Amino acid sequence: MRQLSCLLQKEFLELVRTKRALVLLIVFGVFGMQNPALAKLTPWMISLMGSSLAEQGITLGAVSVTSITAWTQYFKNLLMEYILILAMFSGVFAQEYQSGTLINLLTKGVSRGKVALSKLITVLLSWSVCYWLAFGVSLGYTAYFWVNALPGGIWLAAICAYVLGIWFLTLEMAFASTLPNGMYALLLTGGVFAACYALGILPALARFLPPRLGEGLSLLTGDMQPSDFLPALWIALALSAVQSALCVAGIQRKQL
Repeated sequence: MRQLSCLLQKEFLELVRTKRALVLLIVFGVFGMQNPALAKLTPWMISLMGSSLAEQGITLGAVSVTSITAWTQYFKNLLMEYILILAMFSGVFAQEYQSGTLINLLTKGVSRGKVALSKLITVLLSWSVCYWLAFGVSLGYTAYFWVNALPGGIWLAAICAYVLGIWFLTLEMAFASTLPNGMYALLLTGGVFAACYALGILPALARFLPPRLGEGLSLLTGDMQPSDFLPALWIALALSAVQSALCVAGIQRKQL
């Protein structure tokens, strides 16, 4: 435990010193603010467009904006959050391999498994803080602008999106632990997601694949029920555990 504690301290200090922690907190905070802000500004923007379009004989009707509009924007912007967090941590192992700092740790008796575990904990904790920060900010602004800030199904939808991020990150870490370049891990992660998304076209498979967790907006609109998400949720959690184990196994086999 002492080794793991020291490694975690090293990882978090590196996050702070490289300004990655600050960048993540600022960007995810902005993500949280922009969703209800854009929804609130939509009628004003349409009214501006309506003035110019009216001169061309085009009339725009009144636009009704509710909390659902804000949450629709929130779930549509989740892809940018996933891309940012994946890009930020894609080179978490490659940096160690290229700089040789990992060799120095191992020669001092540090376990490879604990090195992998410390990086997994750091990445997943960073995702947890950033994701729930964005969600909390979005919830706060939505509650400020509208009365019904928590439509039915919002918590399950939020949890599903959060677990999808965990699946993404553990998959990337499994690749990153064995590859010399973080870009390869990022591209392979995107490739696996694209393959799962393509398989999701088949109705018999769609409810079991992790990409289903990104469709949480359907819970708010009533197009889907909680039971439509539970199989994918449990499978994504199970896959995340397997991918975490593969990450540890990958660094154990890696030749330095």
